[in-house]
Amino acid sequence: NATPSSGSVINYVIGFTNNGSGTLNNLRITDQTPAYTRFVSAVCPATLPAALTACTITQPANGQTGAIEWNLTGSLQPAASGQVGFSVKVD
Repeated sequence: NATPSSGSVINYVIGFTNNGSGTLNNLRITDQTPAYTRFVSAVCPATLPAALTACTITQPANGQTGAIEWNLTGSLQPAASGQVGFSVKVD
């Protein structure tokens, strides 16, 4: 929605891919609640790519603003990819 109204929920999806030739270990993905929004929720990948073993999220409290961080433990193999996401409510 290009022009969400107050109270609307916006869902963001962040894709990640290992475009290199070696494995990536212990990934950290960060983002921030956008201006004029409040945090609702965040999610890890529904299915972790092979060799990633866990996903944890550090996030603001519901209704607050701030940084969101996904920590993916294990290794992301070359050409492997996944998605994380979060939702916010427009002020």
